[in-house]
Amino acid sequence: MARTKKRRRSKGGFTLPLAVVGGLVPAGADIHSAYKIGGAEAALGHVSLVTTGYDPADGAWKPAFAFQKLYGPLFVGFMVHKLAAQLGINRALGRAGVPFVRI
Repeated sequence: MARTKKRRRSKGGFTLPLAVVGGLVPAGADIHSAYKIGGAEAALGHVSLVTTGYDPADGAWKPAFAFQKLYGPLFVGFMVHKLAAQLGINRALGRAGVPFVRI
């Protein structure tokens, strides 16, 4: 009986998951608008506010703001990426020869 050659999946190189990166857009837009209004000091304050929920301007914790601007959209982007992988969309993009980009 003839032996068939086992197929191997090669590990791909660098890929950029657009859904996960898209989850970072609301936080980046908020930091950019703070920079335009108040300069670098306000932008650094918003980095703290978006990532940890601590507002250095008034010394209060606002975890809902961090969830709304960073953690919520990032989680949704991660789930979309996982769904696209399960549906085979990312594999189809790889086979089509699309470099670096995945959903």
